[in-house]
Amino acid sequence: ATHCTRAAPPASNRAKLRMSHLPRERDFDVLIFGASGYTGERVARTLSKWSMPGGAWATVRWAIAGRSQKKLDGMLGGLASPPTGVVIADTSDEASLRAMSARTHVLMNATGPYRFYGEAVVSACIATTTDYCDLCGEPEFIDRCQLKHSDAARTAGVLVVHACAFDSVPADLGTLFTAMQFPPPALCAHADMYHVVSVEGSPPGASGHATTFRAAVHGFGGAGETRAQRKALLAKLEEEAPGSSRPPPPLGPKLKVAAGPAWQKALARYSFLFPGADVAVVRTSQRALARQPRRAGEPYLTPQFGASFTVASARSAAMVALAGALFNALSGSGWGRALLLRQPALFTLGAFSDEGPSEERLAATSWKSVFFGRGWSDATPDSPPSTSFDRTPRCGAQV
Repeated sequence: ATHCTRAAPPASNRAKLRMSHLPRERDFDVLIFGASGYTGERVARTLSKWSMPGGAWATVRWAIAGRSQKKLDGMLGGLASPPTGVVIADTSDEASLRAMSARTHVLMNATGPYRFYGEAVVSACIATTTDYCDLCGEPEFIDRCQLKHSDAARTAGVLVVHACAFDSVPADLGTLFTAMQFPPPALCAHADMYHVVSVEGSPPGASGHATTFRAAVHGFGGAGETRAQRKALLAKLEEEAPGSSRPPPPLGPKLKVAAGPAWQKALARYSFLFPGADVAVVRTSQRALARQPRRAGEPYLTPQFGASFTVASARSAAMVALAGALFNALSGSGWGRALLLRQPALFTLGAFSDEGPSEERLAATSWKSVFFGRGWSDATPDSPPSTSFDRTPRCGAQV
C-alpha cells in the first residue's frame, strides 16, 4: 500500500481493540464526507449506481455526509439509489467528526483543500478506529499525517491511505506494472509516465475545479514549510529503522524529465513536467518497497520515476507555458497568491473554475497514462550494466 500507516498491532493492543467501548457493528460500511462538494457528489453518484439491485455494492450500507443538511438533501434526487443514511458533521466541530466516523467502518474524505480541512478528519478516524482514505494530491498534507499520526494509527490498527484517485493511483500502480514487464534476468531502470487527456469536440466548461488550483497555490506558498516537514519525517523514519528514509539507489543514468514544452515524438504531443503529487507518492512507495526483502524471481520494482502531462497542439503548449509563467511569477509572494486564489479562471486561461467541468465536458473527456520503461535484458540491481538500455517496452492505462 502506498501511504498506509497501518501495521498489525501488538497482541495487547488487539485485545484492547476487541474490548473497545465502540460498537463492533456500525451503521454504515462506507461513508463519503464532503459528499455535496463537486468531487464528493460524483463519488456518491458512482456508489449509488453500484448499490442498485444486482450491482456490485447492492448489499453495502453507505452514507453521505457534510455540514449542510440542505445541500445533502438537495443532491438525493440525482442519485440512482438512495444512501443508507445522511450524516451532518463539520471539520470545525471535533465532536461531530468523531460521532460521524464512529458510525462507519470506512470513511472516504472528499473535503479540500486537505491542508486546511483534512487533519481533523484523520484524527477523528484514528480515535474511533475507523479506516480512512482520500483523494488528496497535496504532499504537505500527506507528509504531515505520516509524521504526526502514523504512530497512533499503527497502535489503533487503523488504515490511513491517501492519494486514492488521479493523484496518484495511475502513477503508483503504473510504475509497478511497468517494472513487472522486465521479469528477471531483465531489469527496469526508468519508468517515464505521460498523462494524456483527450477531449472530443469543444464542450463548454473548465477542465478542472478551482479547489484543485487553490490547493496548488497554497502548496507553492508553503514550499519552505513542506521541505522542513519532509526533513523531519525522514529523520523520524531513519530513527525508527535505519536506512528507511533513503530511496533505493538509482540504476543507470539519471532520469531527466524536461520542464517543457518538449516535443515527444512517440506520442506526437508536447509535454510538461507534471506539478502534482505523483513523484512524491511514488518515492514514498518505493522507500517502503525497498525495505522489503526481494524474493527469488521477483522483478526489480523500484525504477527511477518521472511524471509529465501532455497537450496536443503548439497553441495549447503556448497557453500552458503562459499560464505556468504567470503562476510562477505570482505564487512567490503573498499578494500574488491572493490574486491567484481570487481569480482561478483568469490566471489559468479558463482551465480551472469555481463551477468545475460541465457534465458535457466530463462526458467528452478521457485520459490515459502512458509509461515508457527502459532497462536491460540481462542485469542485476547489485551490478547494473554500464551499457545503454536495450529494452524499452511501452505500457498504458486508459479511462
